[in-house]
Amino acid sequence: MRDVKVGVIGSGFIAGVHLEALQSVPGAKIVAIASLEDERRKQLAKKYKIPKQYRQWQEIVKDKNVEVVVVGIPNYLHASATIEAAKNGKHVICEKPLALTLDDADEMIDACKKAGVILGYAEELCFVPKFVYAKEVADSGAIGDIFFVKQCEEHGGPYSEWFFKAETAGGGILMDMGCHSIEYCRYAMNKKRVKSVYAEMATYMHKKITKLEDHVLVTLEFADGTTAFVESSWARKGGMISFAEFYGTEGVIHANLLQEGMGLNVFSEKGIPPNVAETKGWTHPDWQWNWQNGYPQEDAHFIECARTGSVPVESGADGRVILEIMLAAYWSAAVGRKVKLPFVLPSDLKYPVDLWLNPGKWAKKIKA
Repeated sequence: MRDVKVGVIGSGFIAGVHLEALQSVPGAKIVAIASLEDERRKQLAKKYKIPKQYRQWQEIVKDKNVEVVVVGIPNYLHASATIEAAKNGKHVICEKPLALTLDDADEMIDACKKAGVILGYAEELCFVPKFVYAKEVADSGAIGDIFFVKQCEEHGGPYSEWFFKAETAGGGILMDMGCHSIEYCRYAMNKKRVKSVYAEMATYMHKKITKLEDHVLVTLEFADGTTAFVESSWARKGGMISFAEFYGTEGVIHANLLQEGMGLNVFSEKGIPPNVAETKGWTHPDWQWNWQNGYPQEDAHFIECARTGSVPVESGADGRVILEIMLAAYWSAAVGRKVKLPFVLPSDLKYPVDLWLNPGKWAKKIKA
């Protein structure tokens, strides 16, 4: 099995996660990294023994030795980096959300199709072992017919300033974590067509630094009348939670990724390094965090698709569907009612959250 040569664009948290994951993927060879953050880039290159470094993503996509690029940079750059990578014959693993506009999403998908390269949409919840097994149990018929699914993912807020700006992120918690939950629910329901979206959102904890939403509730109605519910938040104190639930006519499934720990419970009077103060008493330390969160499995799948030319189970087309659902959710929260899909948008909309922040600007342009 020949190696597939990978270049990673970015040096923040998610880029580091992919670098760690790719180290464990058979046949994946990290050959380059690109980032404007010089010190962080050098640290990662040293840690993962990456031979080539670039400051600009425009340089790494032209590297003839790179076959696959991981796009792990702020949301507003996803489209341009993906399109240029495709034009240079690179397969693309793009972090969520796929893009900020449907036009950009279409251009990304089209560019990859024309170049004959894959566009993998990085939604790791669909690769989390616990959540994958929960779906397998549901699909087996063990709890009867599934009529409702739920996914909840919450914590106290993001780690970088760009998440709080519409210009760089496109929106708040919905664009950051809501997309994960929406796609898991859609995946859990075998990607049935979503026919309507209803959402409520607000800014509670971060009013002093942003106007973007930090708490959101979304209800999805599928074409067959079954439903899904998503709760995503940057406004939860006390650590992160992530769980999925399936309701069937003969049972229920509850899959908890974090609160119940990853199979490890520890009591320590001193606390566990490096977060000693936070880990005194009973805690549930992360064990093999990267694997438990599905990143190696996700990247292994995308690398195999790049090697064989097969279509990823999470593709650019899926990313576009999720983006349309999120746009409908912003408009639903703005107008206070259910919004039907497909959702036709004005061509001059730049940032999804603007539908919610400035509904008067768009009211005459949207028929939904």
